[in-house]
Amino acid sequence: MSEPSLNYCHFSGLAGGGMSALAQYLRFAGHAVSGSDRVFDRGTEQEKRAYFERHGIQILPQDGSGLDATHTALIVSTAIESDNPEIRRARDLGIPLLHRSELLARICSGKKTVAVAGTSGKSTVAGMMYHVLEAGGLAPSLITGANLISLESRGLLGNAAAGSGEWLVIEADESDGSLTRYRPEVGVLLNIDKDHQEIEALMPLFQTFRSQSKRAVINSGEPRCMVFKHEGDMLFDRESVDGLRLGNLVLEEWNSRFSLGGVDFELNVPGRYNVENALAAIALGKLLGISFAACAKGLRQFKGVERRFIRVGEVRGITVVDDFAHNPAKVKAALETAKGKLHGENRRVLAIFHPHGFAPMKLVGRDIMDSIAEVLDVNDRVFFPEIYYVGGTADKSISSADLIAYLNTQKSIGRFLPTKVEVLEAVAGETQSGDFVISMGARDPDLGRFAEELFRLIRNKFL
Repeated sequence: MSEPSLNYCHFSGLAGGGMSALAQYLRFAGHAVSGSDRVFDRGTEQEKRAYFERHGIQILPQDGSGLDATHTALIVSTAIESDNPEIRRARDLGIPLLHRSELLARICSGKKTVAVAGTSGKSTVAGMMYHVLEAGGLAPSLITGANLISLESRGLLGNAAAGSGEWLVIEADESDGSLTRYRPEVGVLLNIDKDHQEIEALMPLFQTFRSQSKRAVINSGEPRCMVFKHEGDMLFDRESVDGLRLGNLVLEEWNSRFSLGGVDFELNVPGRYNVENALAAIALGKLLGISFAACAKGLRQFKGVERRFIRVGEVRGITVVDDFAHNPAKVKAALETAKGKLHGENRRVLAIFHPHGFAPMKLVGRDIMDSIAEVLDVNDRVFFPEIYYVGGTADKSISSADLIAYLNTQKSIGRFLPTKVEVLEAVAGETQSGDFVISMGARDPDLGRFAEELFRLIRNKFL
């Protein structure tokens, strides 16, 4: 059976990060594209809608009425229910359905692909690698799940770019198992930690991913990744690339500096974990013959990723940050950076964690609490609203209150407040001069606005 044509694809759920990146990429490549999303039907996300329309992506209502026989494929993700009216309409018209990951695999098959895999850091590392390849003169393309600030400054949404070269950088997602669909020129293994699934379920997925990658960049500091090492793979860890050790490491409030192979590097993002992310990008550059000088240039051009430790505002010595952290490793890294201990400080932290999904919290909720208790001090505070729920069938026999109760058996620093409004009022009321306030969480599209509203309340309190 022949594969469906990509001449005119319709994206159901266009506003999502993964779907919007694919839609833009096809449009940039000259294909006709349309899309729909419930947020557009509700009259929200109008700036994003206007962006798509400016770039020639037609927006249709998500009721199936806009689909017709000229469409060659309907693109869906796991977030789209099987009884969605667009799916029913496509079946009636004989329009083939393609899962998001199937489309990405189709695109990758025509490119030299760098696929970045791991349970933490994929978006940041993919962005860094894109800039390293660009500085190396390879004119790469990018399809990722989060918006690069550097691409936003070029007038793009930030999660996709179409270069004239043969290289493409993507994220390979383990959460839905789709990383096994790709056969990349270079597979990147960052880490393997319990997140959406237990380790025992994740390892076979990563094994398949590595076996289908021609070459690999592997974090040698992660024993689970090293299980999949092949001869000739490029290795890095938090201190080195291919045996070359970094030196002159300086971790500052919002950036970092180090040297490697006689070249000075500067990062426009904070945290020790971002130095490790940069070393992964340098390792890819070395594997592909890109000079360290070009790697350094590319990393200077990387300005960070939306909702990855983004400074929302500062007032009276108080800093408010928004971050995507949602699993144990990410929460630990974000809180360590918030505390400031790595550059000689030990600030009081007020943290908000927004749990998403009852099943994920059953799986890793206590592990996240352990990470919080490990990093935060007794004078710090952490606030939880109720678990974010998007609908569907779910076992709701766990609550944020249960997670807070477990946390408080280790350190009595947690407070459960059912709604976001209550959390906003409580955090703003408790904030003092010198505090570092960080809001963490994923999936909920309102978290960026939550952080902005939190800063507004704090600013109004002190001005």
